[in-house]
Amino acid sequence: MEKRTSSLRHLTAAAAALLAVALLSGSSLRAKAAESAGVKTALIQGGNVVVATQGSASSSDGLYHLYAQEVYQSGTQGTEIAQAPAAAGAAFAFPLNKNTADSNLFRKFQLVVLQNGVPTAVGNAKFITNPESAATHTAKRHDAGKKGLLPAAALLHGNQLNALGIRQITYNLPIGNLCNGSGVSYTYNGKTYHFSQAICGQYDFLVPQMNKQGIQVSLIILNNLTADPTLIHPLSRDFAGANYYAFNTAEPAAVEKLEAIASFLGSRYSGAHGTVDNWIIGNEVNARQEWNYMTPGAGMTVAACEYEKALRIFYNGIRSENANARIYTSIDYEWNGSDNVAAHYAGRPFLDAILTFGVMGGNYDWNLAIHPYNAPLTDPIAWVQKYAPRTADARFDTMYNINVVTDYLCTPLYKNTKGQVRYIKCSEQGYTSTGGEQLQAASVIYAYRQAMANRYIDGFILARELDDAGEIAQGLATGLLNVDLTPKMAYTWYANADSANVAAAASAIIGVPDLNSLLVKR
Repeated sequence: MEKRTSSLRHLTAAAAALLAVALLSGSSLRAKAAESAGVKTALIQGGNVVVATQGSASSSDGLYHLYAQEVYQSGTQGTEIAQAPAAAGAAFAFPLNKNTADSNLFRKFQLVVLQNGVPTAVGNAKFITNPESAATHTAKRHDAGKKGLLPAAALLHGNQLNALGIRQITYNLPIGNLCNGSGVSYTYNGKTYHFSQAICGQYDFLVPQMNKQGIQVSLIILNNLTADPTLIHPLSRDFAGANYYAFNTAEPAAVEKLEAIASFLGSRYSGAHGTVDNWIIGNEVNARQEWNYMTPGAGMTVAACEYEKALRIFYNGIRSENANARIYTSIDYEWNGSDNVAAHYAGRPFLDAILTFGVMGGNYDWNLAIHPYNAPLTDPIAWVQKYAPRTADARFDTMYNINVVTDYLCTPLYKNTKGQVRYIKCSEQGYTSTGGEQLQAASVIYAYRQAMANRYIDGFILARELDDAGEIAQGLATGLLNVDLTPKMAYTWYANADSANVAAAASAIIGVPDLNSLLVKR
């Protein structure tokens, strides 16, 4: 028990130390996170990893020592993998060894020098940032439009999605369920893992079914609690009442399993069993209490640090199998503030922390899935949002002020490795019909048209196809269908969301001559 407690204290202290260096505001963040000496890049070239250094550091033995580290290691932990003469611009090359016991795909690489005979880490360790170079698949994407929906499982066998003109869906994939069973074996890095045939069968049906209809699939990877706590972070095991939990990036067996899961999913759903184009890692990960549970004493820095490690694992694992897959992080609509700081971290600083830790370990091309609901959730009107002004300091992000988020990600600080704006998916939002079906229908059309007017948004996913009785009790009837499957006005309007007649009808309800006059174009 003492050993585990000590290791958790070390984890918390290490993340706090990183925060002192990394969590900076404004345009200085990347500059401060960068180092003057150490590893510059780690890239796959052919079957090798090539690690380039920058700057110079004195070494008492005249050598640079390169250590390979697992995601949970730091400082001078790890295994020496290569040496080179201590000189500016030194480089190392060694085998990638993908899918072997000696694989370097998920490792980070730390420059170490001897100073007075003591091994000393120089700069930040860097991960491989181009895992797609090792991919065995380059599956064609299904980028056919922004209109999306989270479909009701009971209605998947029908023709509802085609009738609505849906081009994208999101769907949950709890990995605890995936690992809670057998029937599908997968050998990775020399170890064999067993996954549930029943769970795989669900997605083996869903994904090709959507692909055949020209519908893009985004799967949401969720870490649910089962009888086996391996995948639950050690700082998340003090509470059993959360919906989902922080991924375990702190213990060797769990990290190996996450790497295998990421590779398995990337491989399985990039061809023979259909293609998943997008993978969303976690749900509203800044909402610590409900959706990404970690003990409150850990704090935001540790939560973001550990989550970013999981994001990187899934990024490298999935993209090393399917080069065309996109990986997204997920935050809720509390942008600059939280209604309960003990339970929810504000989205923007949490995203800043993800970016910072990502840059420190080697910048990579993750994307953003955000949930711009109305504030409050029970407000039926999307085109007027009292608590979500179109200003940089807005507490909430809704479809009314979604430009606040897209403008923020357009800053040079947030550009990806190619100098492009990261993809931004409005992956969950909905509007209640409790204020009347007309207001719901008009809100759906306004929000959809706002997404279409913003070129940085790559998807607009309504949260419910079918009303949920539990949510109705909370004043939320956000489905396009009533519980008895009868369609609401919003159903018909969403099916024809691009038509001039529907735009005119929405304008009439809103009380403006032209709906376009309300939209912020980007």
